[in-house]
Amino acid sequence: MNAVLQDPMQAPTTDGWPDDALPLVAELEPSAPFPMEALPPVLADYGCVIQRCTQAPDALVGNSLLAAASLAVQPHANVMLPHSASVPTSLFIVSVAESGERKSAVDRLALHAHATFEKVKADEAREALEQFAKLDKKAKETETIPREAVFLASDPTVEGLCKLLHAGLPSVGVFSAEGGRFLGGHGMSDDMALRTAAGLSLFWDGSPVDRVRSGDGASKLFGRRVALHLMAQPRAAFAWLSNPVLKDQGLFSRCLVAYPASTAGTRMFRDEKAEDNPAAAAYVTRMTELLSGKWPINEFYELQPQHMGIPGAARRLWIEMHDQIERSISGDLKPVRALASKAAEHMGRMAGVFTMIDNPQATTVTEEAMQRAALGVEFYLGEALRLAGVQPLHEKSEQASMLWGWLGLRGKKHISLPELVQFGPAKLRKAETMRSVMDVLADHYMVRKVPDGLVAYNGKFRREAWEVRL
Repeated sequence: MNAVLQDPMQAPTTDGWPDDALPLVAELEPSAPFPMEALPPVLADYGCVIQRCTQAPDALVGNSLLAAASLAVQPHANVMLPHSASVPTSLFIVSVAESGERKSAVDRLALHAHATFEKVKADEAREALEQFAKLDKKAKETETIPREAVFLASDPTVEGLCKLLHAGLPSVGVFSAEGGRFLGGHGMSDDMALRTAAGLSLFWDGSPVDRVRSGDGASKLFGRRVALHLMAQPRAAFAWLSNPVLKDQGLFSRCLVAYPASTAGTRMFRDEKAEDNPAAAAYVTRMTELLSGKWPINEFYELQPQHMGIPGAARRLWIEMHDQIERSISGDLKPVRALASKAAEHMGRMAGVFTMIDNPQATTVTEEAMQRAALGVEFYLGEALRLAGVQPLHEKSEQASMLWGWLGLRGKKHISLPELVQFGPAKLRKAETMRSVMDVLADHYMVRKVPDGLVAYNGKFRREAWEVRL
């Protein structure tokens, strides 16, 4: 038993249990409102319309529009940070929301122009492939095989993403309203998670990515861009975000995460469609202008985005925020120091996106865009600090939550160790694992040891058994 978690103030009830079980994770403070006003007007106006029509959580809407804007801008521009580093305008965003929070509806509205762009490209690619297939063998040797046209990928492995970027468009988005599929898929399995995270981190950095295949040798992918937005339910998201291996790798410091309060129970019927609002037309027009505009691609089909400088007042604001955040890393921001160390870069990237959304012909980052980006980064740092409190109170809390859910479904007052090992959650079916996880549940007053054992479900006496708090 873990004595640290025992609460001497918990008075027992008449049946010997303390009045309340202890939570397996710390409770969250209320979420701050998403700063919709920090987005450029063409995004903010449409964001207010989407939020009003879908009644989805504010940060779900804001995250979707910010990620969609990043995907539209990233082929066109990098940002030259004041310390001379040129970084992409790609953003990695994670939205945490329960089932039923209208993730798919928001995603569809935010990505309407992007889906249309992808369909146009797919039609062009199909026609080009049909024409290529009609060529004779000699003609095919002098022609380039038409490229694939996948622009929005929902559940890729890093190998699949590399293949896609090698044979298809040089700029893509990993976007999913069912992000749990990606977080729990093959690419994030125990033996693949580190490789996937490392590959995604390289794409976020804008670095060349190795592509090694037994059939076609080794090569590097230069000039590729990836934006990411995963919407996932809390259990899947926090299991992923608490993975110690991935934490050490550094992927999470490249992600902007928000977990807004649910709006369920307040969503009364509204006879209004977001698509019919003039703000929708303005948004789609701007996204289409960026997506369908000429991408800067060289003869090797590599992106060569323009390098946007940060001059004058925008530069001074960036430096001021950089230094302010740096001073706080050993203080208020210490619990999220990994994200804080990259916060100024996030701000520069975001300011680049905002500048291009305001004016697709811009060549330098504006002061107004930097001011807006500063508000955005403050929000995400606040969310990171708030969500740091959702870390498990015990290193085995995730396993304990899994087992507690299984015990609840089983609905029986007593259980023995053999029964746990035979029928319990598959990932826990080892005697030592079950003992240690049941100890955690006992520490939280959810189960308690039956000291003298009991006759189990199959009629046999079992020495190791527990009573379950129903």
